[in-house]
Amino acid sequence: MSIEETLLKVEGLSEEVVEVCSQLIQRPSEHPEGRTDGCVEYIKGYFDGLGITNEVYQRDEGKPNIVVRVRGSSGRKILWVGHNDVVPVGEPESWTYPPFSGTVADGKVWGRGASDMKGSNASAMIAARVLSEVDCPHDVDFWFTSDEEVGGGAGARWLADEQIFEGEVAIIGDASGCDPGLVNVGIGHKGGIGSRLVAEGKTAHGSTPYLGDNAIDKLLKVIPYVKRLSEFRLDIPADLEPIVESTTEYMLMDDTLDAEQRKAVERLFYYPSGPSLNIFHGGVKGNVVPDRAECRFDIRLTPGVDAVKVKERVEELVAEADVPGVTLVAVAAPRVGYYEKADEPSVISLVKAVERVTAEKPPLTLMPWGTDAVSIKRNIKTERHPDGIPNLLFGPMLRDQLHQSNEYVTTGNLVTAAKVYSVFPFYYE
Repeated sequence: MSIEETLLKVEGLSEEVVEVCSQLIQRPSEHPEGRTDGCVEYIKGYFDGLGITNEVYQRDEGKPNIVVRVRGSSGRKILWVGHNDVVPVGEPESWTYPPFSGTVADGKVWGRGASDMKGSNASAMIAARVLSEVDCPHDVDFWFTSDEEVGGGAGARWLADEQIFEGEVAIIGDASGCDPGLVNVGIGHKGGIGSRLVAEGKTAHGSTPYLGDNAIDKLLKVIPYVKRLSEFRLDIPADLEPIVESTTEYMLMDDTLDAEQRKAVERLFYYPSGPSLNIFHGGVKGNVVPDRAECRFDIRLTPGVDAVKVKERVEELVAEADVPGVTLVAVAAPRVGYYEKADEPSVISLVKAVERVTAEKPPLTLMPWGTDAVSIKRNIKTERHPDGIPNLLFGPMLRDQLHQSNEYVTTGNLVTAAKVYSVFPFYYE
């Protein structure tokens, strides 16, 4: 069957991909519980009804993973990976439509996980169905996993560590790429340094604070020093410079950004992002001087940079603050995140597939967030790719919808992603 006929099959399932997305959203899988059994039960029932091979793998109760297997003619295998778990809803009152309603309105599917990333999963399910009905050139394993939002411990990280994943190239659906006029192909993403400050002081009655040593005050003195990490210029690998430039240009195409946000985008890959102070704990009672306080920073780094050097710079800044009783706890691998070479054949294949579907030439980009790709890259190696198989990023998500209230994905993007996932095996060589 030709690529054109495959695309027509997907087009004929345009309403079904919308319904599948809605159904996935209607099966809550939010953390902290992060249960994916409802989603997996639905996915299994869908493919059992079509007579398509699938298997469930589970490490932790309530967090199953399911793989849908499509057989091809070459004996080579493509891996597709997406996660079913989602972040918490937040305040339900802030949602126009109930967060687990999967409401379809205004050309969009609404609900928690619509963009991140049940929309991608719905597109992949349609692609699996279509590829099972055509003469697929290669085997394709479509994996729908758990726990990505909390590190993949019962999901992709476990599956990769245990060598359960198989394939010679991976498509990660946890990505954008489908918006008309803004198509792109992701070839890597940032990594991070885990870092926190811990302050020890002395408790006292709030009416006589001079008898104590306020741990919160100590943190407030050190935090501005850590924030100065944003001035530390990163040493980006030469072969990644053109991708950083194209990513920056791509992100600046967002006409909703104000002047300050545009400046932040221009610095996003050249300097550590943040450090974003995202968690602060301290104090036990309104009239008690706190003797302990802790805060955590999110520090994201461009792939390929020396993360240890960045960690050493954070240590220097904390030492410069010179506040007794404050300790930095930071962990950094020598390299964080990952990226693929622009001339990697699988990258070229995905670019061709996207261009065929969208009639647009997609730029190569980096994602500012992380994905399960790092676990796959670390664990799945072949003779052709001894440092880890290629991981490519493409999906229907909308960047400005991630972890937001009133999250949605467009119905057009769902169809576009399903088409790209369906034709990629025909372009992959």
